[in-house]
Amino acid sequence: MSGNAKYAQIRAIVEPIVESMNISLWGLELGAGPRLVVRIYVEGPEGVNIDQCAEISRHVGLALEVDEVLSGAYILEVSSPGLERPFFRPDQMAAYVGSPVVVVLREPNEEFSGRRKFQGNLQGIDGETITLALTDTEGALTVHWNDIKKTHLVHVFPDTSKGKKKH
Repeated sequence: MSGNAKYAQIRAIVEPIVESMNISLWGLELGAGPRLVVRIYVEGPEGVNIDQCAEISRHVGLALEVDEVLSGAYILEVSSPGLERPFFRPDQMAAYVGSPVVVVLREPNEEFSGRRKFQGNLQGIDGETITLALTDTEGALTVHWNDIKKTHLVHVFPDTSKGKKKH
């Protein structure tokens, strides 16, 4: 079974389980290593807690065993997407226009000296095309979703310092 077929089969099992708990599936990753890692990101209207993640993990683990989707040992992880959430679809980014993001391209971008990794503020989304405002001297990067290997939000912690710093 190809990687895409396995991914689709796992997603078909995971999504109804997650949605039955009034939680949405944010994304799914299959990671390689000594053991296959099945990483499930879930999001609820008010976030998710550890008990919800544990319950999803139990149900998904049982369903994967019953359907015999995975042969051999694997690691199952269920969590919130977190503060630096990865994006799995361009529409997920719409709520974060104006926020800093990191974009890693599949192929080097010749307009930017063959760079693949960019960080800047998400300027806009038009269908499957995203625009990233880079630094003042670099301008903007406009790229199609299919050219992106991975992308995630960059959390900026608020400045909680009071007054001047002492030397």
